[in-house]
Amino acid sequence: MEFSGFTKRWYCFWIVWGIALAGGLPAWGAALDGQAVSLIPYPSSLQMKEGVFPLARLTTVSFPKRWEVAGRVFMKDLSDREALKVVPARKHTALTVREKRLSRPEAYRLEIFPDRIVVETADDRGLHHALATLQQLILGAEGGNLPLLRIEDHPRYKHRGLMLDCSRHFWKISELKSTIDQMAFFKLNAIHLHLTDNQAWRLGMERYPQLARKGTFYADFPELSGNYYTPQELKDLVAYAAERGVEIIPEVDLPGHSLALLAGMPSLSCRGGEFEAYPEEEEYGKRKRVGENMLCIGNPALLSFVEELVDALCDIFPSPYIHLGGDEVSTSIWETCPKCMALYRANHWNDLHEIQDYFTRAVSRVVRSKGKTMMGWDEINERGAASPRDVLTIWRNDGAGQRQKALERNIPVVMCPKDPCYFDFGYARNPTRKLYAWDPIDDQVPVGKRSLVLGGQACLWTEFVTTQADVERMFYPRLCALAEVLWSEPDKRDWNDFKERLRAFYPVMRRLGIHYYEGDTLSDGWFEAEREHPALKCPAQVRTNIRAIRNYDPEYAFDGREDTFFASSFATGSGDYFEVELERPLRTDSVRVVCDDSKEFLDAAELQVSEDGHSFKKIADFDQTGASASFEAVELKAIRIVITGKNFRRLVIREIRLNGN
Repeated sequence: MEFSGFTKRWYCFWIVWGIALAGGLPAWGAALDGQAVSLIPYPSSLQMKEGVFPLARLTTVSFPKRWEVAGRVFMKDLSDREALKVVPARKHTALTVREKRLSRPEAYRLEIFPDRIVVETADDRGLHHALATLQQLILGAEGGNLPLLRIEDHPRYKHRGLMLDCSRHFWKISELKSTIDQMAFFKLNAIHLHLTDNQAWRLGMERYPQLARKGTFYADFPELSGNYYTPQELKDLVAYAAERGVEIIPEVDLPGHSLALLAGMPSLSCRGGEFEAYPEEEEYGKRKRVGENMLCIGNPALLSFVEELVDALCDIFPSPYIHLGGDEVSTSIWETCPKCMALYRANHWNDLHEIQDYFTRAVSRVVRSKGKTMMGWDEINERGAASPRDVLTIWRNDGAGQRQKALERNIPVVMCPKDPCYFDFGYARNPTRKLYAWDPIDDQVPVGKRSLVLGGQACLWTEFVTTQADVERMFYPRLCALAEVLWSEPDKRDWNDFKERLRAFYPVMRRLGIHYYEGDTLSDGWFEAEREHPALKCPAQVRTNIRAIRNYDPEYAFDGREDTFFASSFATGSGDYFEVELERPLRTDSVRVVCDDSKEFLDAAELQVSEDGHSFKKIADFDQTGASASFEAVELKAIRIVITGKNFRRLVIREIRLNGN
């Protein structure tokens, strides 16, 4: 029998419930007043009472008429089982859902009595959150009983989400549904789908079928070609998400990152000719015209196309937001384009970037004319082109400067700074602890401007993420920390308490089929490269031809600490190397290289050593954890990492360790 991700989740839920009823499920979670309760995110208010509610009594449930469909969908796998029956709201039931006015959006009240469970909420999302809380409680039930309690709960931020890159690698509808299921379980409510980029145009459009067809065609990789979403598939996904309290925000990235668009509509380019999208698997040297991924702003046909594009997005996505990108836009092509330069001179501009600003204002008007709000990456406000009628997703650096600039102009923001919210970085750079210590609002945000901070989201770019299991490992457990940060007030959050609740959730995530990264140590600190300076643990020269991410210098790989690290900007390949030459030979009988085993490690590389600094010999191959070797003690002069093939990921070296040093 084949189940959707949602049905699998509930199927596992009722297996676990059956174990609980048989008295076979151990207690787990943080103890309150002697009873085990573990919830993520933690509720706004939780009051424990004496006594228990036996799960064996949970046999009937009733919903108000407006929520009967939502209730049946949420309990889809249960409605055919005799153990739980949905009955009319007028009858007495073990679980009763009532419509009741509450003070905040998405709020709910959940009360467990000795003989019944009552949920009260005013809106659909409040209902989903209440039932998610109940599910977590049942999964943590001790001895087949629920503790008696009263929860009054509401989220702190309006926007609690994640961005998933569907362009670099394609995610099936079933995989997106699994992600949505997991989001609902942790009370996240917005998924931002990055549908287009240089690598692929995943948005099927009835008027322009060649866009998806040519924008997902790779001559050298036929097995990766032809993957895109039809309008009907996306509409079905939108409905699926809405039934679970999750909003889908579409993104089409313009006017840069548009190579796949130009593959289907080369007439929108500055220079014409043929363009090709490329998969990340394509060798860089074989990618064509990668520096020409800008649209021709001087072409009047461009805004006509944008209007048709926005119409197509409005037809599919009911979200009030349409994200139109705007990041990392170069002016180099426009400088040589007669149409763009004619527009530039006609408007007497002084900065070539004002060409993009013109486009930003124009497409924002198009989106507003359709009754929607444009979202864009923070670059669109670099020179004030964004307005308070737009929303910015703040991503660069730690986001503080871009946030300040936006708030000064009363522009709403969603915070997703790459430190710590970029989940395409491994756990070495953005560990769970770093997420939990972060907040979209800090002391730099004036009280009068805080309402403009709508919330935050994780961002997962998928250049080097190829499977759904990889997606989940990058999300979890970090997304649990982000979910609590975006839901709970700062004074309700405690790292040590969260850490224990998170560890208690690991077996639950396994039962629900969520792949999570098991190697995060959940330590109290994290490495902030921009605030430290590398100091070698002994006199040596560190040499490499691998480009480092700014501040994550090569010397961090040989400073005696595994909490610091060297990080590469790009994936590594044949011919790359990393070498440490000691000023004086060191007698040693073992060498160990520690990488980031969550994501940024070596598949094709070997570890070599030298006694004279000139002649090297191989002592080990690399795997996910790094490389190590033991041998009869010798005087070593140098250690070298030699890349022997393409590695489909960036590289992090936490530490090179020598016995005796």
